[in-house]
Parts: sequence; C-alpha cells; structure tokens
Amino acid sequence: MFQINAHVLSSIDSSQFGKAQGAYAVIFLNYADIDGAYALAKFYIEDDGWVIDEIQDEYLLFTSAEDVSEEYVPYYNEALETGYSLLFNCYEKDDLKD
Repeated sequence: MFQINAHVLSSIDSSQFGKAQGAYAVIFLNYADIDGAYALAKFYIEDDGWVIDEIQDEYLLFTSAEDVSEEYVPYYNEALETGYSLLFNCYEKDDLKD
C-alpha cells in the first residue's frame, strides 16, 4: 500500500470550486508498483476535478494498518477494499494570509 501526497488546486469541475482555493491531497493506493501508483494517483485527483500543482516524489509504503498513523487508518482500510482512497485537506484563499 502506497501513500502519495500532493498539492492540488480547485478547478471548475471540482466539488470544492468557489469554496476552496486548493488542498493538500493524501492518496492511498493498493497497487503493486510505485510507477503505476503515481499514474493512478494523478488520474484519481484529476478525475475528482482538481489540478495537480505538485506531487511529492517521496512516498510512504505500508505493509499493515499498524504502520499507518491512527487518523489515516480508515483511508488505508478503504483502499484495501476499493483499491484507493482520497483525502483532500482544503484551504481557502483567506487561509494563506499571515
């Protein structure tokens, strides 16, 4: 199981368009190799209506739910069942001030 992180921007096709300027995406992928996992991560992000600003080169590899941070266990389990899980930690334009 891979965890890939990305910074994404809202597009007109995103359900968050007009609500969020962007998000930090966490993608869990139950896939055999990392190259395929990156291709799938890009596909699922864009399919959800987001534009990829940056996708991190570093990734995490998990062999069991015990290795995953407690807050991410539900997403890990979802990826075991469905093949992937997406989490978007959205922010608004006003959140960038400071």
